[in-house]
Amino acid sequence: MSESKLKKDFAKKDVQRMRNLIQGKAGASTTISSGYSKQVKDRVEGETWEEDERTWVIKNGIKQTVSKLQEARDLAKTPLFCPECKIVMNHRYDKEFYTINKRCFECQVKFETHLKITGKFESYRDAIHNSEIDNTIDNYELWVDDLINSTNDGFISETGELENWSKGASTGLTKQKEEAIEYLKSLRK
Repeated sequence: MSESKLKKDFAKKDVQRMRNLIQGKAGASTTISSGYSKQVKDRVEGETWEEDERTWVIKNGIKQTVSKLQEARDLAKTPLFCPECKIVMNHRYDKEFYTINKRCFECQVKFETHLKITGKFESYRDAIHNSEIDNTIDNYELWVDDLINSTNDGFISETGELENWSKGASTGLTKQKEEAIEYLKSLRK
C-alpha cells in the first residue's frame, strides 16, 4: 500500500542527461540545437592558451584559469616533502626554515653543522648579516629619495597660514641620508 508516486514529471532531456552520466558521458549533449555551432578545440593535458583575456591550462583533465599571482602563490607554498632529504616536513620549525632556506629544519641544521666542521660557518654567518644590512640600506635609500622627491607645496598651520617647509629640507635630508648609510656600512662584517 505504500505506493510512491513521483510528483514531478521528468523531461526527455533530464532522462537523457541521467543516462549520459551513468554511461560516463558527462559532456554529451542532451538536446539538439540548430543555427549556432561553437568552435571547440580539443586541448591536451598541460596545454596553456589565452582566451577572453585570461590564461587557461588543462590540469588533471579539468580546464582551469591561471591566476596572475600564481608565481607568488608558488613561492609562498610549503611543499609536503623537503626538496633535499625527501622526508615529510612536519617539524614545528620546518615551514619557517623552508621559507628562508628552501630546506627543512633538519637539513639546515646538518648544513650549518657541516659548515662549522669545515670552518666556513663564520663567513656564512657574516654573509647573511651583510646581505641584511645591504637590504636595509637599499630600502632606506628608496624611502629617503621618495621623501626628497615628493612634491609638497606646504602645510596649513594652526592659524590658517600656508607654511612652506620644503625649502632647504632636501639638502638636510640628503646629508642625514649619507650619514645614516655610512653608519649602516660600518656595521658590516
